[in-house]
Amino acid sequence: MAAILIPGLPGLIMFPVAFFFMKKAYDRTGNAWTVIFVAMVAAFIKLTDLLLPGLTPIFVINPAVAIILEGLAVGVVLHYYGRSGTRLALTSVLAMPLLWRAVFLVDQYVISLFGLPAGLVTNGPAIAMKFLLWESAVNTVLIYAFLCKPSKLRVRTLEIKPSYACLALLLAIGVQRLI
Repeated sequence: MAAILIPGLPGLIMFPVAFFFMKKAYDRTGNAWTVIFVAMVAAFIKLTDLLLPGLTPIFVINPAVAIILEGLAVGVVLHYYGRSGTRLALTSVLAMPLLWRAVFLVDQYVISLFGLPAGLVTNGPAIAMKFLLWESAVNTVLIYAFLCKPSKLRVRTLEIKPSYACLALLLAIGVQRLI
């Protein structure tokens, strides 16, 4: 079964969803490294696609690289601007998608020099600017809206046992295989 391709979805929705989980991990621990570890686990789950036959490795590796860059950007911003316990400023929220996307575009440019598929940089500057500016703006609005909602509506953190976390990881890998 092949994944369903929905153009624009990863750029517009998936980073804010990932931010939600990374922010919850940060709030729970107060440690920016936790955010990076969460991203590494998600990237590892994505890399399990390499075990599927017929997939071009670069189409699996590029999203995993993006996930790690997202985690690094969120971790850096939360480390420097999220320590006060107050809501992140709009500029800090905007910095996260701009940072990871700019670095990802550099990565895409470098891999294009080796003849690997990198449509974000080889299909013209309009595609790259849409990815960098438009999708960052949409991400910023969604993330800032999440951060601005009243605290009484926030999702409560549940105590999770390590055995449940392992089960959740295996379930996530299984779901990844099906979709």
